[in-house]
Amino acid sequence: MNTQQPTVNWVKNRVRQARDDQQQLFDAGLNGLKLARRDGKHIELSSGERLTEFLSCSYLGLEYDPRLVQGAVEAVESFGVQFAAARTRALLPPMCELDELLNQIFQGHTVTFNSVGSAHLGCLPLLGSGELPSYPLRRGPSWIVDRAAHASMQVLQGILWQFGPVQRCDCSVVEQVEQACSTAVAAGHTPIILTDSIGSMRGLYPINRLLQLAERFEGYLYADDAHGTSIHGAAGGGYALVAADERLRNRLILLSSLSKAFGATGGAITVLTAGDAEMIRRHASTYTFGGPLSMGGVGAAVASGKIHLSPEIGELQAALWRNTALIDGLLGPVLGNHDVASPIRFVRVGAERDAISLALHLRRQAIAVTTALFPVVAKGEAMLRLAISANHSQAQLQNLANAVTGGFAELGIRQRGAGDE
Repeated sequence: MNTQQPTVNWVKNRVRQARDDQQQLFDAGLNGLKLARRDGKHIELSSGERLTEFLSCSYLGLEYDPRLVQGAVEAVESFGVQFAAARTRALLPPMCELDELLNQIFQGHTVTFNSVGSAHLGCLPLLGSGELPSYPLRRGPSWIVDRAAHASMQVLQGILWQFGPVQRCDCSVVEQVEQACSTAVAAGHTPIILTDSIGSMRGLYPINRLLQLAERFEGYLYADDAHGTSIHGAAGGGYALVAADERLRNRLILLSSLSKAFGATGGAITVLTAGDAEMIRRHASTYTFGGPLSMGGVGAAVASGKIHLSPEIGELQAALWRNTALIDGLLGPVLGNHDVASPIRFVRVGAERDAISLALHLRRQAIAVTTALFPVVAKGEAMLRLAISANHSQAQLQNLANAVTGGFAELGIRQRGAGDE
């Protein structure tokens, strides 16, 4: 294993690789939409154009719930827009209430951040230092980073190298992770697997099998469950908690988003003990110095947390899965993630110019989707990403299916099935 830190500038490479394709999307008007107003899944652009959107990752529609809106208003009226002091010095009542609710939802000891990215930046160095009480290390960590993990983890590779070597592999292929863990242990390191649990541009990861590897090699699984938060579990604790064998949870470090299906703003990390959480609160730089939490976001999150701990969360989840089943039935296996317990679906296209043409066709049918081009996906594997929500109507999903099918026919693009390369 090469233990020398590479000289590759990840950000420079990413910018250079993405620049041309991103420019195409902006030139086509598919990115940089300027919203004037919105009503549920309807958006109106500053140009007056009205669209049904499949862009937002708020999979349960909670951001429009009157209780979240009222919670945000009351928190701001009581404490102002923010309280600009480090939380090591002062905590406001809604912040404490939110932590208590999240402890129940995520079944551990939870610390909140302004975003999941801030949680990564604050917590990974602490984890790598070996100072978190429940996560001891041998000689130091060996980081095993999924190749498709979110950019907020990828960009930290230079920081991770300060603590131990970084290996990149496909964490959906258990054999690759097993080999990386074996290499780490042979070098005297503790393997720490960094991956999403539901990929933003792919399907589900084998969380329990990764935890089994973490147990076998005496390492840890650091799982970013941003897209799984709220949509799985009796209290919306997320996909990783549902997939994990309870006896292996001492090997799991859980990252959750409060900004997607949760309906509010922010990110959270859940660790094993109160001592771990207190170490993060006192020593994670982005917790202490990362700027105050928005009081409106905290108030909304408290209201959402109460919904999560009620039977209503199950009803919202059921509505989401009815809608994913409906779109699967309408479009069939041509959809990526067909019949997968994820709210994200893909329309495989292939050539970048064809994906842009199809997205523009949908736009003419008053539908907005995400167009994914290189380097988010491989060159020649362009696709449209559809974020399905509980508050899409049956008519909106039917219109989407008709527009996709009609677009392939009108544009003469061959539909690509799951087995196509």
